[in-house]
Amino acid sequence: MNPIDLFKQHGTKVLGLAQGSVAAVAAVPGILPDHTIKYYLAASGLLTFWRGFVNSANNQVPPQ
Repeated sequence: MNPIDLFKQHGTKVLGLAQGSVAAVAAVPGILPDHTIKYYLAASGLLTFWRGFVNSANNQVPPQ
């Protein structure tokens, strides 16, 4: 299975895992320098945004 097909079938799960991982690492004090946390939170927000797009695209009914 190529990565494109994997993402088409499980893109929401992949983006959700990435978003949760970024948010979890950003939330633990001492792992990341304090001045960079805002960038990790921004990345988490963007991943959440793209997760919604992928979710919506997967729910569309194909034309018949």
